[in-house]
Amino acid sequence: MSELRILGVDEAGFCFGVRRALQLAKEATEKHPEVACLGPLIHNRQVVEDLERRGMRVVEDISEVRSHSAALVRAHGAGPTVYQAARDAQVELIDATCPFVRRVQQAAAQFAEEDYQVLVLGERDHPEAQAIVAHAGGRATIIESAAELEQIGITKRVAVVCQTTQRIDTLQELVSTLLPCVSELRVANTICDATSKRQKASVALAQQVDLMIVIGGYHSANTNRLAQICRATGTRTEHIETAAELRGEWLDEVEVVGITAGASTPPQAVEDVRTRLLELAGERVEDPSAPAT
Repeated sequence: MSELRILGVDEAGFCFGVRRALQLAKEATEKHPEVACLGPLIHNRQVVEDLERRGMRVVEDISEVRSHSAALVRAHGAGPTVYQAARDAQVELIDATCPFVRRVQQAAAQFAEEDYQVLVLGERDHPEAQAIVAHAGGRATIIESAAELEQIGITKRVAVVCQTTQRIDTLQELVSTLLPCVSELRVANTICDATSKRQKASVALAQQVDLMIVIGGYHSANTNRLAQICRATGTRTEHIETAAELRGEWLDEVEVVGITAGASTPPQAVEDVRTRLLELAGERVEDPSAPAT
């Protein structure tokens, strides 16, 4: 049996926005005796549980936060009414909104002010997309694909913004479908650059391996998308949250394994997966020091 090779994606793991949000969250737990987070800070269960051990509790609404205490706006952002409610309740609001997400919010608000029909390419149930709509004063529509345009009454002046974790080919398809239907089209490509680089690198790696392991939360939009695009290459792809989910039989007849991870996946989770793969592979392993972060 040939040796097993394990390869990694340099762009995998925490992005700038997640690192910033985590730093703000940890500082908040050290400074304030009582601090709440408006929804999970990021879509990673292990990280959220660690913050809870530090004293941060997750709430669903600003009304659940006691006056004169502190609350954190998560990386996905929040609508303007949340900020006003915090001021009214005298809650100190710590804004951990990713700067790239804030850029989308501002673009959507500007387009709405200029009376464009605003389309948000994103996931309806995702807090980032919902916050973008809120910043547009509710004058925006979330659309998940170009196929949904048939269900929407398109006007002649349309503007498009994107949830930061969207795929560029999904945006391109939406734009090409819209062009023949409108007289004016404004497009803000607000897909995060780190997201694009991670997706491209993951696809390139998936095309070189026999098995692709995607690490990250099951509720993480960018991790789910990574798994989706890796599967689209035709390479067998397994999406896991932790190393404990790895199965030895996955390595049967596999010579090269690729590892990538979502933007909200801790570096330790990636290391744990590498270590577990080494254990499962035994003496088959070649080059155990290959980078995976």
